[in-house]
Amino acid sequence: MLIILLSISMSTLRVRPQRFVPKPVSDPLLSLFHTRSLSPHKHKPINWNTTHKSVQANPLLSLLETCKSMSQLKQIQSQMILTGLISDGFASSRLIAFCALSESRNLDYCNKILYNTQNPNVFSWNVVIRGYSESENPREAVVLYKKMLRNGGSRPDNYTYPLLLKVCANLTLNFTGREVLGHVMRLGLYSDMFVHNAVIHMLVSCRELHAARKVFDEGCVRDLVSWNSLINGYVRSGLACEALRIYQEMELKGFKPDEVTMIGVVSSCAQLEDLRLGRKFHRLIEENGLSLTVPLANSLMDMYMKCENLEAAQALFDNMSKKTIVSWTTMIVGYAKYGFLEIAHRLLYEIPEKNVVPWNAMIGGYVQAKHSKEALALFHEMQASNINPDEITMVGCLCACSQLGALDVGIWIHHYIEKQGLSINVAVGTALVDMYAKCGNITKALKVFWDMPGRNSFTWTAIICGLALNGHAHVAISYFAEMINTGLVPDEITFLGVLSACCHGGLVEDGRNHICGRRQRRHKL
Repeated sequence: MLIILLSISMSTLRVRPQRFVPKPVSDPLLSLFHTRSLSPHKHKPINWNTTHKSVQANPLLSLLETCKSMSQLKQIQSQMILTGLISDGFASSRLIAFCALSESRNLDYCNKILYNTQNPNVFSWNVVIRGYSESENPREAVVLYKKMLRNGGSRPDNYTYPLLLKVCANLTLNFTGREVLGHVMRLGLYSDMFVHNAVIHMLVSCRELHAARKVFDEGCVRDLVSWNSLINGYVRSGLACEALRIYQEMELKGFKPDEVTMIGVVSSCAQLEDLRLGRKFHRLIEENGLSLTVPLANSLMDMYMKCENLEAAQALFDNMSKKTIVSWTTMIVGYAKYGFLEIAHRLLYEIPEKNVVPWNAMIGGYVQAKHSKEALALFHEMQASNINPDEITMVGCLCACSQLGALDVGIWIHHYIEKQGLSINVAVGTALVDMYAKCGNITKALKVFWDMPGRNSFTWTAIICGLALNGHAHVAISYFAEMINTGLVPDEITFLGVLSACCHGGLVEDGRNHICGRRQRRHKL
């Protein structure tokens, strides 16, 4: 039996593994699912052609094929109730499928039909789970799955679990994904190819790369999708070298790469800024006749930009018949990074659709180049163009205020954030702390710091440097000690702030002690 699967059997789900830190129990999704009724799955394929041949020929079901709206569906449903057709599982599942998956879908009404259906089949449950997984509230797919288990009339199958695991992957629901994986084991579905690949995708998306690799290595099924999930999972985690090693293994096993594989390896070259290897993969794409899809072209452009080959990136961009926001943003970020701000600005105006992402990239480019006035002017232009800013926009504008020492503008932006109901997350909060500190209002910086719901090492560094800058040497050192006590690791900027505090406060001995302490920590690492 697979080692990794045995390690997470249902018996061990009640003892939480150390690597999986669950959220507070108050979250209903993290309560253990009921599994006593789950036993190994036995496939019992239903032949709809023979079992429901007369039902399929019913003209009411034919009307569903041309149904365009919920009002039409309700008329058909009324006739099905009058004729008694609604009691047939196949017929009711067709109604449910329309409500869950059509362009006119209504998941609330879909739930009503599902819960009022006597013994709904697994297909009905699956289409509603899929409907929720593709909705604005995919978490409800897991809630519905729990209701399916409690209903007891239908048991999940190999179509249910890829949907659930994808939700867990997209929302990084580590503990919930582990519980769902336990059910996969209990039902004996882990040898199914689609389920197996979904498990790998879920684990790599939740940054459980070691577990994903074990499932991959010890699994009895494997295809190109399995390799691609693993390669791209390592790339998203910043482990480009390991992703390229897995690609080499894939080649030795005789698997031919496709467009998705190439996105992973080209992105690895971008992370490593390895132009030679990136060009090699570009040639391989052309030699193998692989389709230069938009995502693959975007990856190649990003690679060339990060490797400072702007001409090759521009050539790819010019030859694209269809450009996405990612395409435009990649070019803007690249040109802005290397100081070609006029070209980046011109590209911003050429984008055919309005979107906050490229505007954020341009504001960030101005801030990086210390053109703070232009960054703030672009923010006002963005507002005039009816493009709603987000938290990333606010971080860029606050950084511009920090560079200019523009306290009044920074205060206005703080009020704007609150008025627009934007989230003061860690990034925005840190930018506010940094702005207030650099503009001389350390009291306000401290208030924002302690009002924040969460802080990272950058937040602590901002307040330590701010305190040192404003002449509060002893307080800065005490904050540094508190930062260490929280378990966060200081970086070079943090130590510069501490040493600056020691310098301004005449605390020479304290400065020496902190330098020695840093050397000892680095030696241990």
